[in-house]
This record gives sequence, C-alpha cells and structure tokens, in this order.
Amino acid sequence: MFPSTHWSVVLAAGRSQPEPEMAGAALAELCQVYWAPLYGFVRSRGHTMHDAQDLTQSFFAHVLEHKVYARVDRRKGKFRSFLLASLKNFLGDTADKERTLKRGGAQIFLPLHEEQVQEAESLFQTHSGMRNEDRLFDRSWAEALVAAALERLSADYKRDAKEQLFRELRIFIAGGAEPPPTYAELTDRLGITESTLRSHVTRLRARYREALRTEVRRTVNSEKQVDQELRELLHVLTEM
Repeated sequence: MFPSTHWSVVLAAGRSQPEPEMAGAALAELCQVYWAPLYGFVRSRGHTMHDAQDLTQSFFAHVLEHKVYARVDRRKGKFRSFLLASLKNFLGDTADKERTLKRGGAQIFLPLHEEQVQEAESLFQTHSGMRNEDRLFDRSWAEALVAAALERLSADYKRDAKEQLFRELRIFIAGGAEPPPTYAELTDRLGITESTLRSHVTRLRARYREALRTEVRRTVNSEKQVDQELRELLHVLTEM
C-alpha cells in the first residue's frame, strides 16, 4: 500500500472533514518547500516583487479557505499540476487580485524570511529568459525538489555526525561551478582509503536517489506517479 503522504492527507481531507487542521498543516509544509516556483510564475506574469509576494500568499490562503483541493481527482491529482492550474485560475480573476493589492496586501499564509524571498527572486531571474511560463514553473519546481532532497540528505548526515563527509562529497551529486576534487585529494582530506571513499560516494548517490523519491512521494498519490513525476522533472533539468 502506498504510504500516507502530505498530499494524500490533503486529498483525503477534501473528501471528508475529520482532520482539517492536519490537512492545513500538511498543505502548509508542502507550500513552504514549493513557494518559490509559484512566486516565479506570478513574477513571469509581470507583477513586481512585492505584488508577487502578496499574490502568492493570497493564493495559498484562497486554496485553504475554499478547500480548492477538494476538486482534485485523487487518481490523477499531482500536487504540482494542481497548484499550477489553480494558480492560473486565481490570477485570471483580475478584479479580485487588484482589490487585494489595493488593500495593501495579502493574508499571511506562510511566514517567510527575507532570505527565502531573495532566493526565490534569484531563481526567477535565472530562468526569466524562458519564453514558456509553464516550463519556467516546471524548471523552478524541479530545482526546488532537488534543494529539498539535498537538505533532507544533509540533515541525515548531520544526525549521523558525518557533516564533513557530506560537505566534501556533495559535489558528486549536486555538481558545482568547479570540477570535483580528485579521489587522491579527498582521501588526504578525509583520512580514508580510496576504496572506502568509493564506497561512500556510491552510498551517497543511492541515498540521494532515495531522497529525491521521498520528496516526490510527498506530492503524488501513488508509487506509479512517483516514477512518472521523477522522469518528467529530471527531463526538465536536462533541458537548456
């Protein structure tokens, strides 16, 4: 049986009323991770940074208040597809949006740090040259997924008191502007043999793949959708 996930909890709450607080908390956690792609999509529609923040916050409040998620087909519903379609509908209601902005802002659904806002703006600027706004959204979503998986993995290594190991080997899964260090350099820095190092790299890559799957699993409703969503998002990341 597919395990209960954040998205499946939200979908279940859309069909009944037993745990509305739990559904709200699950939705809020998902939105915290994937706030940046939605903000970027709003920015791509020509809104300023400030207005995009307000509209994104108002959108999340609208989804929760009106239980928009209750309309999703549980057999097909993916969190990514649901949010994008719902956001388009929300932004299409221009009169309400203009009233929201004239009032001076939105309901604060998610508490955001300035650093999160700047990171979201930086992500938007990086991909703002993309002509297709849906592809811009998908690319930003895929990068948010990777970031969440890396954060999950970093926390696991920290819990195991292996922070330095993760910092040194992270480049093998996340890449970087500079080429990775040689195995000889790493064995010297870490004080381990090359065979042990190779084992660590292999294990890290396997754990990274599982972290990606775990993160995707939070946003879909079946194991089959996990594989499909991963293929789609990894394909997006390889596109120029």
